[in-house]
Amino acid sequence: MPERSPLNPDPDELAVAWRALVEAEYEQVERLREWRNTDYYAPVAHHFAADPHRSDDPLLEHLKSVSRPDATWLDIGAGGGRFALPLALVSERVIAVEPSEGMRNVLRSGMAEHGIVNIDVLDLRWPDGADTAQSDFSLAAHVGYDIRDIGGFLDAMERSTRERCFAMMMDRAPSGGFVRLWEEVHGEHRYQLPGMREFVQLLLARGATPEIQLGQRQNHAMTEEDVRSGARRRLWLEEGSEKDRRLQALLDERLVSGTDDFQLPRVVALAAWEPLR
Repeated sequence: MPERSPLNPDPDELAVAWRALVEAEYEQVERLREWRNTDYYAPVAHHFAADPHRSDDPLLEHLKSVSRPDATWLDIGAGGGRFALPLALVSERVIAVEPSEGMRNVLRSGMAEHGIVNIDVLDLRWPDGADTAQSDFSLAAHVGYDIRDIGGFLDAMERSTRERCFAMMMDRAPSGGFVRLWEEVHGEHRYQLPGMREFVQLLLARGATPEIQLGQRQNHAMTEEDVRSGARRRLWLEEGSEKDRRLQALLDERLVSGTDDFQLPRVVALAAWEPLR
């Protein structure tokens, strides 16, 4: 009988497996990509703006219900402020950690537009700055997929959180869309980054007992141009390249046939757990 049953995995081994998958996906993209941008999110950052007064997101409503007027939040990978802005409206302060300049610009624009001043925007890549960021609650929304040192990421998150940690992830990483097209155009298996299932397994192995809430991903209706540009972006192709022409020809066939399943994420999960001491 082995020392550890597969039903009770070693969290360090899971973290090693997580790193291996992230690095394999990274190597694959670096080898096949045609375009490079120092800020990956700059071209699409405007899509991450959202009305902080919206009330159509059940998972956001749950986060707001947990908060209180004297609470502080740490939003790791705050993006354009989809959660930082509404949480600031029901909390004393939000610490927004965001390494993308494009995303920070969208966040600051939202703050100015809605008169929100209680957000500290930090140009950091977590866990940089973790030793000085202390909060009642922490949130990592859609940022764990490609983190190599997921164990260190979570350790720092828990050290910075007094009461409760939250992580929001989809059933599959956003980069995992258009898998069949990837394999047809690039001619090789597409490595998939970890998603919520793997994340929950890691939390359990670390000794946490997470509460999980599920929701449907809120997608805007995709136009034909959205599909074409989204596929090009997920396949890392330059517009007009030989591979892009192949991609667009394949999409011509798919769109004519009425295909609408491009392996994009459909389910969003919110995990909540008490930081381990």
